[in-house]
Amino acid sequence: MLIPAINRIKYYLSDKKVSFAVVAITIAARIIQLIFLYNIRVDRMYQVIAMQNFVDGHGISLSKVLPADLSVTVYEPLINWPPGYSVLLSPFYILFKHNYILAGLTLDILAAIMLIFICRRILQVLESPVYLVNIFTFLTGFFIYYFYVIASTDSVAITFFMTAVYFTLLVLKKGKSSVQTTTAIIIFLFLAGFIKYLFIPVLFVIPVFLFLKGYGEKKQAVKKTGIISFLCLAFSLIAVLLYQKYTGGSAIYISEPTRGFFPKNLLVAWPTYPASLIKPETLAMLFPGTATSALKIFQCIHVVLFGGAFIFILRRIRKSGFKGLSTTGSFFYLLFFLSAAITFLLIFLSLRVAKEEFLPGNWWTYVEEPRYYGLVNVMLHIAVFLIYQYYRLNRSTFIKYAFMSLLLLMIPETFRGIIFTANRVTQVNREEYSWQFEHSIQQYADAIIQKEKETHPGEKVVVTGSSYYTYYRAGIYSHIPALTESNKINDLSSLNSSKPIVLIIILMERDFPYYQPFLSAKEKELAGYFRGFYFYTTHVNAH
Repeated sequence: MLIPAINRIKYYLSDKKVSFAVVAITIAARIIQLIFLYNIRVDRMYQVIAMQNFVDGHGISLSKVLPADLSVTVYEPLINWPPGYSVLLSPFYILFKHNYILAGLTLDILAAIMLIFICRRILQVLESPVYLVNIFTFLTGFFIYYFYVIASTDSVAITFFMTAVYFTLLVLKKGKSSVQTTTAIIIFLFLAGFIKYLFIPVLFVIPVFLFLKGYGEKKQAVKKTGIISFLCLAFSLIAVLLYQKYTGGSAIYISEPTRGFFPKNLLVAWPTYPASLIKPETLAMLFPGTATSALKIFQCIHVVLFGGAFIFILRRIRKSGFKGLSTTGSFFYLLFFLSAAITFLLIFLSLRVAKEEFLPGNWWTYVEEPRYYGLVNVMLHIAVFLIYQYYRLNRSTFIKYAFMSLLLLMIPETFRGIIFTANRVTQVNREEYSWQFEHSIQQYADAIIQKEKETHPGEKVVVTGSSYYTYYRAGIYSHIPALTESNKINDLSSLNSSKPIVLIIILMERDFPYYQPFLSAKEKELAGYFRGFYFYTTHVNAH
């Protein structure tokens, strides 16, 4: 009775209508999640400013004014991140008539949808049955990855990287390559590195693997693809870094300047392998009070799994090299080598760079950032479903139960995603998203700015305040530069300008103690109050 029932389920899940429904549901779920989670936060905020200046013809740069002359906008090249996201966002920004929120949200949604289809295509190339592909899509479609929760450009870069993995697998499966396939590998790997520094050294794993695989099996086309893609990527990415060096004074950027040797930083390393299936915080929710112990247990599990994979692959390479490796086996090799490259790079950075205090009392180092392992998370989810293929070939009871166990571990995260998505649907028009809150402040600030422009025609408007997060948002929305040295407003006489300037100051009530000299000044005017923010104006005459 059980086997016929299972076969009927497989048949049902293999139906084209079911496939369409599964894809439609997961796309809708991901869109709902992203609309709620979207926010440019800090990292993307600077990249949005750079995009805006790029569209205006000022290059990938940050704009600001200096106290010495508020009428002159200074453009500084942005090197904190590669220029890729700013460049990619610009056509959407133009298309949506300078609505950066809609532009960014659209780019995120398109990348998320693309990732859903790419993962399905990878499983299909690796000959996974349709019913299994649909189960994968449904489970992972509700899985809320860290690179979606933690606002960054990682989600777009990971989508491009996974697309390059897909074309790589096509080459490995066919044993040959075309100009189009090779070009696709190069373009998508370049785009991944063009958006994220972390991926620049990591992406070379793919061309090197193609070369070794082609060399080991004497497949000249595969080897040639590896050589060409390696050289093209090396040339193009070096050109990008040299451009950054020439324009901004540095090819790459690390915010924390302190260098040394900090082995204690590794104690907070993220347990990538087990945490890809079930997050430590989810386990702590199921078993309250176990957050710290859950993380430690996960770290131990990760070390064991990583060490076991390293020994297994090393022994196989010593025995057979890269000969006789199936396309599915190649995927597992790529998964390990890519995860190892990311892990060792983050370990090196955490060992050499001191922890960074991103908020008072909150310290951060590279190895503990879960979104950095996003590429590994996605590939591990695919790998779980590929294990079933080994069971189909070998009918091993161990492999069968291993697959079922890993599948069960993924279900809590899927269930959390379903609940999260359902709550967003039931709370529609009854909850305010973070970007909506920011947008309301921006609109209020813009009304004041436009009023000042009408009252003082021809005068330039500059914004500053107690929160760079807020005044930069107002600057982006109203397309005006910011005075980043906000402490200067405590001495308004220190501000100079060669032309008359209207200065908009946005202060949070909690920051009043730091701005008492300004609040006592007679030259200011209260322009409005909105949701905890006070808006002031002052005029700086030409000197």
